[in-house]
Amino acid sequence: MQKRISNFIAKKYLCTICCSQDNKPWANAFYYVFDEKKLRLIYVSSDKTHHGRVTLENQQVAGTIFTPTRFNPSLQGVQFTGKSKLLNGNDANYARDLYKKEYHHEMIDQLPVWGVSLEYVRMIDHSLGMFGTVEWKLGEPEKSEFDGMM
Repeated sequence: MQKRISNFIAKKYLCTICCSQDNKPWANAFYYVFDEKKLRLIYVSSDKTHHGRVTLENQQVAGTIFTPTRFNPSLQGVQFTGKSKLLNGNDANYARDLYKKEYHHEMIDQLPVWGVSLEYVRMIDHSLGMFGTVEWKLGEPEKSEFDGMM
């Protein structure tokens, strides 16, 4: 994953995650931490909620992370797709420990921990020029954000 993308995701803390069941989309906002080592977003949420039940059936999700601004030249954000799954065992403990480094609330230990394994990320970054974008796909060789711009 390009450093520009991973740095942006690591600095933010709130994302939307959208799931779908029977062609009906559903979106929620979550506080997250970025597990750069495993290229995933970690969040906590009950598996009894609507989005929890839907995601257990259909792991494919999409989402956004962005910096709210009305000043167009400073627009930055990412759109992503991936698979969200309920984490278990040592993986859940590892993810929960990462999450607790950023957030401190008694509910964290009472809620299931989830991971969104990122598969595709598209970053909009107007600092690269109007409509500047950088894309990353799981399994593809890394490219500089300036490849193809000449």
